[in-house]
Amino acid sequence: MNHLVIGIPTYKRLVLLEKLITSIFECHLDENNIKMIDIIVVDNDIAKSAKGTVLNLSQQVPSKFKLHYFNNAKKGLSHVRNEILKQSYTFNSDYLICVDDDEQVVKEWLTELIKTILNNNADIVVGPVFPMFENETSIQISKWFWRTKHQNNEQLTNFFGGGNLMFRSTFLKENNLKYDMRFNTTGGEDTYFGVQALKKEARIFWADKAIAYENIPKSRAGIKWLFKRYYRGGNTYTYILILEKKYFLILKKLAVNTVSSILGLLLLPLILFPVENRYYGLIKLLAPSLGSFAAILNIKFHEYAKNQ
Repeated sequence: MNHLVIGIPTYKRLVLLEKLITSIFECHLDENNIKMIDIIVVDNDIAKSAKGTVLNLSQQVPSKFKLHYFNNAKKGLSHVRNEILKQSYTFNSDYLICVDDDEQVVKEWLTELIKTILNNNADIVVGPVFPMFENETSIQISKWFWRTKHQNNEQLTNFFGGGNLMFRSTFLKENNLKYDMRFNTTGGEDTYFGVQALKKEARIFWADKAIAYENIPKSRAGIKWLFKRYYRGGNTYTYILILEKKYFLILKKLAVNTVSSILGLLLLPLILFPVENRYYGLIKLLAPSLGSFAAILNIKFHEYAKNQ
């Protein structure tokens, strides 16, 4: 029987936070493998805006669940994720699950995560995150929000994100893994965390049925936001290569960026036509290439600075 901690970082998303916690409460529980579950909400808002929501939900907590509120006023993604790690250790749990405050989970979520990590003797398990659009969105935009999928129980050898993850607590403690402060306002702290975990020989597996749905508001479902996100992706990836001193890969990335930039410019006229891949040159080729060039020039994109 296992004790689980679910860590939720949050910042001024009260309605979405309530929907997430409610969806967790509705999860089916594997009575043979799950003893109890502590949900810890870490609020990154100095005004403690999420406290009332958590207190209200505390009145309707199902059996086997406990709900806890913490506040960390030090702004930034790495700060709030490290606070989750710190608080989770105080519960002496067997496993830590991380899910973001703009996500909702399916009823099989907990059962599938624990089954995958136990069956594969894994250190980390990753589940899929599907987009859920607030407004009707064209295929030309929505296609860019779908992430790479894998086979169920497939072992992973690449990077991963910060939402919909399960960690073996002893693996985290023994390797003293933390989220790097150099990514506190840029994003990519979760990707670099994955790089460090893989360097510690983490066994990472895919749980295909442990599905989370990510809310995509109207403000994100557009070219401007997508360009910034893919620019940041190229910026972060190249910055990680620099930190890891992967000089051959950096040179290779420079060559690929040059070709991608040229092709991206050549494909820009597609924007004028209502075809599915009309934004391919702009989003897939130009944005990450420009972000990568910026990283080489030591120019970082602080995507989350204004929100913090």
